[in-house]
Amino acid sequence: MNWDVSNSNGSTSTPKRRRLGTTKICQNKLTPKRRQAPFSPKIASLIQPERCESPPLPCNQVEFLCDSRSDSSVCSEIPCSPGVLESALTDISNFESFIVSKGNNSSIKDVNNKNNIEEIDEAYDDLFNSKLEQELNKNQSLFIREKGHFDDVENTFNAFNETIMIKNNELSIMFETKDSFLLDIRESGIDTDNSKLNDTKSCTVLDNNLKDSFYGLPLMVKELFRSYRNIDKLYDWQEECLSLKSIRKRENLIYALPTSGGKTLVAEILMLREVINRKHNALFILPFVAIVQEKIWALSPFALQLDFLLEEYASGKGHIPPKKRRKKNSIYIATIEKALAFVRSLIEEDRLQELGLIVVDELHLLGEAGRGATLETLLSTVLFANKGIQIVGMSATIGNLPDLAKFLRADVFERKFRPIELTEYVKRGDMLYKIVHGESLEFMPDRQLCFDYSAAGSALDPDRLGGLVAEVAPRGRVLVFCPTQRNCENVARLLCQLQRREMLEHAVPERLSLVAALRAEGAAENLQFAARCGLAYHHAGLAADERVLLEHAFRSGVISVLCCTSTLAAGVNLPAQRVIIRAPLVGRAPMTLASYKQMVGRAGRAGQTDTGDSIVICTEREWAGLRRTLEGGVAAALSGLRGAPAEALVLSAVALRLVTTAANLHELLACTLLATQCNEIAEICEECIRSLLKKGAIKIKDPKQENVINEDTEFSISELGDAAIKGCMDLSSAAQLLADINLVSRGLVLLGPLHLLYLVTPHNTDGYRIDYRHYYSLYCSLDDEGTQTARALGITEMNAVRMMTGKPVINVPESAVRRFYLALVLRDLWREVPYSVVADKYMLSRGAVSTLACGASAAAACGERACGALRRWAVRPLLAELASQLRLCAAPELRPLMELPAVKKARAQQLVRGGFKRVEDVAKAKPQDLAAAVPHLGVRAASHLISAARIMLIEKVENLRAEAEEVMDELKMT
Repeated sequence: MNWDVSNSNGSTSTPKRRRLGTTKICQNKLTPKRRQAPFSPKIASLIQPERCESPPLPCNQVEFLCDSRSDSSVCSEIPCSPGVLESALTDISNFESFIVSKGNNSSIKDVNNKNNIEEIDEAYDDLFNSKLEQELNKNQSLFIREKGHFDDVENTFNAFNETIMIKNNELSIMFETKDSFLLDIRESGIDTDNSKLNDTKSCTVLDNNLKDSFYGLPLMVKELFRSYRNIDKLYDWQEECLSLKSIRKRENLIYALPTSGGKTLVAEILMLREVINRKHNALFILPFVAIVQEKIWALSPFALQLDFLLEEYASGKGHIPPKKRRKKNSIYIATIEKALAFVRSLIEEDRLQELGLIVVDELHLLGEAGRGATLETLLSTVLFANKGIQIVGMSATIGNLPDLAKFLRADVFERKFRPIELTEYVKRGDMLYKIVHGESLEFMPDRQLCFDYSAAGSALDPDRLGGLVAEVAPRGRVLVFCPTQRNCENVARLLCQLQRREMLEHAVPERLSLVAALRAEGAAENLQFAARCGLAYHHAGLAADERVLLEHAFRSGVISVLCCTSTLAAGVNLPAQRVIIRAPLVGRAPMTLASYKQMVGRAGRAGQTDTGDSIVICTEREWAGLRRTLEGGVAAALSGLRGAPAEALVLSAVALRLVTTAANLHELLACTLLATQCNEIAEICEECIRSLLKKGAIKIKDPKQENVINEDTEFSISELGDAAIKGCMDLSSAAQLLADINLVSRGLVLLGPLHLLYLVTPHNTDGYRIDYRHYYSLYCSLDDEGTQTARALGITEMNAVRMMTGKPVINVPESAVRRFYLALVLRDLWREVPYSVVADKYMLSRGAVSTLACGASAAAACGERACGALRRWAVRPLLAELASQLRLCAAPELRPLMELPAVKKARAQQLVRGGFKRVEDVAKAKPQDLAAAVPHLGVRAASHLISAARIMLIEKVENLRAEAEEVMDELKMT
């Protein structure tokens, strides 16, 4: 099939389809072991434990980790192959392997590879138990040798690396190459050509004159893309983009295409060129934690085979500043907030030149309130530092490309290509109108909806939502975007009542396993009931572990319909055949064109479906507003760098010694997006300086100039300002932290963690609904630690009584009382109480509890760094321990294992019970042994987990290598 694609100059071309093995939606159905009766209210009985005909899924205790705002609720852990719907991750046809018992059938699909796996694992055991031992013994006298000590250190680390590096001929068993839900392109029967991989193993450096290179990369990269992404050749637009003059000359570039056009693949090739060819590091900035972790998972095999490091900077992970390495280059994958801290730390260490490339996904976020200013601060700082770093931005929805191009000093590449045709509809009454894009937008009547509804069904579902879903499900998947969380649940309940026999009989064993897993996580009964019917709802009110289970089930086809809020469109990669927008609203606000494009962009993905369509349900009253939205342009990305964000940029520049005078500060602000959109930079600069001086964040170096500020006035950073920058906090938060520490220092209660947890509890508690009557009952049942802490904070029983009776609190701020309540929540999490139990005890949603733990963990990490600048050495180590414990909420012996991708609390406990107490134990394991020791873990998934463990060990080895090299350098100097 050909598609018409308009290029920038108005001409058209016909790009060829160049993906391998694009498949249609799987239409084969399993024969259920027990036929289900037509839908009735009694179907709820099917979710009872004794009815489960397949092994229950592991109840992973997933922690919700997010560096972004609380409304980025879709952040979650990346889908984990080793445990959840493991065999269903790639295709519904693989479900039978999920319900096979572990006895004689556990390795049916791996018979052909059994001997190879055993030989490989024996070789690894020999390497771990002999070669490393020999090298370590050989280097016992490392520090007393007068010659060759550096070579010995290098040999030792290389030996250890060899023991954990995956060899090329292991690709087919050590990695799950069918995890297509992590990718935009799905594989279909493409096997790894091991002979080619072996032939190209030595090709570690690009020969630019080699004809057969893969877009400037070694041929080995081509084989990796073929094996893991099912890509043999790029689309025409991708080839054109990679051949641009700006790419060849390493100039900045912005490229814009619709969702699912293949933008990320171009970015990956550019980053691989940077680390392989130019031997520089690359930074990949993504908007959400979930996408960061997804990309870490997807690029891991490339890192292993191409000998570079892949480092995650999200959800408490990542070294600030990054480890300095000489032998390997790294691709750093980070959220916006962590990327800013990362770049600032490089500037402070005078190491910014180590970066060669920065890639920014979703560049339109520059116009988002809050996070947009953070991203603008980062890019402006890099531009001002002028270290020759190439900046590449990509987005599907940018309304003012010229402004952004001027800001980034970048060329623009824009196309309208989409590999899968998307058909857009608006539903008004019972008529579907097709949206025709041309010189002007047209709405053409397409078909009259006519479903075989009964009278009761028509009254129950006047919008015919059930019929629109039934046209696709269960063979295909449907996303239903709803304005609010409550509406998500109501729509899911409605659809449960409208499902037909075909839907109810689909994937019964797998749905029962999913229900068992949800029940183990403490999920609500209505969610379990919906999952048994093949539906679910997904929003911020769910715990992260529940969301992960549902995302797995939807990708694999166990869940056919997912009712969700609009934030899922930007935060989680869940492609569907049909997208239904329940109402043209986001919350209570009208839907914007940008949010519309994000939502409908989920419909139709290359390798997932051959077609995709979207339907907006609209009433006659809403039609005029929706039409204006669709006919209007995408909103411009406007700078948010005013007020506090502008002050933060100026403050960081002074703290990092990028600027010293007022004139330099004016030059810095001239590098911002704000400078391209307003002419008041001089006034804004002066206002920032005066405000920062007034707040005590910066100081004038020469006391004689305190009353007169001119272009030559020099500034220095104060202790408070330094703490704010090093802690990645705003000035008000840093000042509040200092005040809290000073107060706590006079009488810190050390009977337990509660008083310290109060320090990192967020000051803004508006998002948490607290029942004061329940608060009083909790206060009356406090233990000694709780009573002593409440007394130290000035919270008395009288305050609790006044709150219960609706009277104002006296002698203590009400915010302190609310924070104490939330600190009690954190203490239970600290004690490893399950999220569902904590949520019920404190009458909060599971999502709110997850968000609270995430925010407190981030605050503890920021506070720990700020305390270093404030010289509060006694509190600093205590906060460091808080950050680690709140991030994982697990016992110390489980934490190292939980650093592995996709390993949560329950899985870590299973590993320990199976005898795998350390990451090293997992790395040395044989896939069959690991699968046999851990419940619900197949051989293929076990191999993937072993690979992840080896990746982690390689990074640790490189960290030790860097430390050893520093010691050797010091010895040489002496």
